[in-house]
Amino acid sequence: MALTIGDLLRIPGLDLRLLAGAAGAGRPIRWVHLSELEDPTPWLRGGELMLTTGIAVGGTAARQRAYLKRLVDAGLSGLGFGTGFSFRKVPKALLEAADGAGFALFEVPYPVPFIAITEAVFARLVAEQHDLLSRSLDAEHALTRAVLEGHGIEGVIHALTEATEAWALLLDLYGEAVAAVPRAAGRRRSAIWSALRSRAPEGPRFSLSLVDRGHHVAVQPVVAQGRVEAFLAMGKRAAPTQFDRIVSSHAVALLAIELAKSRAVSEAERRLKGDVLDQLLSGSLGAREARLALERLGFDVDRPATAVAFQGTDQVARLASACEEVLGREPGAFLTSAKEDLVLIVLQDRPPGYLRRLRDTVASRSAGRVWAGAGSAVPFQDLLKGFREARYALQVCRGEGRDSAEFSDLGTYQLLLSLQDPDALRAFAQSVLGPLDRYDAAHGGELIASLRAFLDRNARWEAAAAELFVHRHTLRYRMRKVEELTERDLSSARDRMEFFLALRAREMLASAQWG
Repeated sequence: MALTIGDLLRIPGLDLRLLAGAAGAGRPIRWVHLSELEDPTPWLRGGELMLTTGIAVGGTAARQRAYLKRLVDAGLSGLGFGTGFSFRKVPKALLEAADGAGFALFEVPYPVPFIAITEAVFARLVAEQHDLLSRSLDAEHALTRAVLEGHGIEGVIHALTEATEAWALLLDLYGEAVAAVPRAAGRRRSAIWSALRSRAPEGPRFSLSLVDRGHHVAVQPVVAQGRVEAFLAMGKRAAPTQFDRIVSSHAVALLAIELAKSRAVSEAERRLKGDVLDQLLSGSLGAREARLALERLGFDVDRPATAVAFQGTDQVARLASACEEVLGREPGAFLTSAKEDLVLIVLQDRPPGYLRRLRDTVASRSAGRVWAGAGSAVPFQDLLKGFREARYALQVCRGEGRDSAEFSDLGTYQLLLSLQDPDALRAFAQSVLGPLDRYDAAHGGELIASLRAFLDRNARWEAAAAELFVHRHTLRYRMRKVEELTERDLSSARDRMEFFLALRAREMLASAQWG
């Protein structure tokens, strides 16, 4: 506990007597300062106990009141007035002003030297600092033990709350609770996250204070290797003390280490999972090696798996990171790999309707639009087929304005894309694209290439024209020619989808799988 004016007055042998401002007797003393200046405040920081013999307080009531007001405005803790020098007793104007301001003023009798007061105060301050240091070290050792004994982030948060008698909440960069002690602290997540989003400055170095439902809350960023990884919020009814700040700072440092370890492990797992998925899709893993690798990663190889493809307007690396963070919080094994503009995922044992919820959660952590497509459940050796279905579902959902689509929901498109007869696919593609083939052959045109670019760029004229290195008016002319020759309407989602399927059917026929 900090030494207050009241504590000082009770020290035996000093014979100090409170004369006015009893309401301020509970103020803590940060330091002791002696001055006979009329205005000593430029050399003060606040919290000091001022000792004076009154040489400069002035001989008039107005000057004396102005003197005391300067001390009050400077945030001093109190005034000790030495009598028997300039004044036989403390001036009445000072006493009245001190009572009016609730500012503690006590008499220092002539026989009591100021040095006795400063020694008494300094002895207590040193003892308090030693006690603070000792308690802080004990608390820091408890937090460090939690890390050394493998209790991780939860252990650090528990040790912090036990040491400070506060609650604590660790939020990730998306405002989700990583740890909450006690569990009820998680109910404050929304208020704290709103305050962080609206009031926290840019950059990793800041602290935020707020009051939430009567609790003083302090929020600090947890910075590991120069980047913010999380936010630690700690709160209780009383205002945070120096001890609380010291211990929470140590907790932040330990949490940074734990989060850096978690990120390093996650990065290693991500690379391993990406390598396994790449090898599965390329066929470079034998059946036995594939089984061993998948089982080590938590898959049941004897049960089917589901292939999922994500695409978005954000950078594919960020989209992949968002997918991994979301899936990492859920039970069940998964594989991810970023390929060109897609994030490919393998999942197992997911409940009905999982794709919509997964897409929504990933989208909340990503910039821009996000689309997701899922194939049907297939044996692991048929993952290529599953990803082909997932990519078709993804294209269908984009073409029809959906956010997500499962292959089982594609209706007539599913029937077409499931055809195992190359001749049937070839006949369908020819029925749609045949007039364009004949025109291109006869006129050296590029209707097929222009149509593919137009559809791949989601019917965006500028983007498709740029890809083809032609003016957008040229592209518009070509698309009108496509509509004229095929008797279809490119403004119709259904007709665009038929063109898309016909083009993809030709790609399938040209692949090694179809010969």
